[in-house]
Amino acid sequence: MASSAAAYLDADENLEAIISRIEQKSRKIETLLKQSKPVEALKTALEGTPLKTRDERCKSANWIVVHRAMMAIRDVDGMFNSLDPEYYDILMK
Repeated sequence: MASSAAAYLDADENLEAIISRIEQKSRKIETLLKQSKPVEALKTALEGTPLKTRDERCKSANWIVVHRAMMAIRDVDGMFNSLDPEYYDILMK
C-alpha cells in the first residue's frame, strides 16, 4: 500500500514538472511571437512534447501552446517544408 502511495506522489510531482515546463514554454513562445518569429515559436512548442504522458490535461495544455504558435504562421506550407523531420513527425502524430 505504501508503494502505491509513493508512486502516486511521484506521478503528481512529475505532473507538476510537466505543467511547469509547459508554462515556461508558453511564455517563451509568446515572446517569440511578439518578435515575429513564428517558426521558432513552433519549434519551441514542439520541443519536449510530453507524448508519453497519460495525463490528458498535460497533452491538452501542450497542444494548445502548439496550436497558438501554428496560428501565427501565415505560410503553413512553407513552414512544413522548412521543418526538420523530427518536428514534422511530432506534428503528424
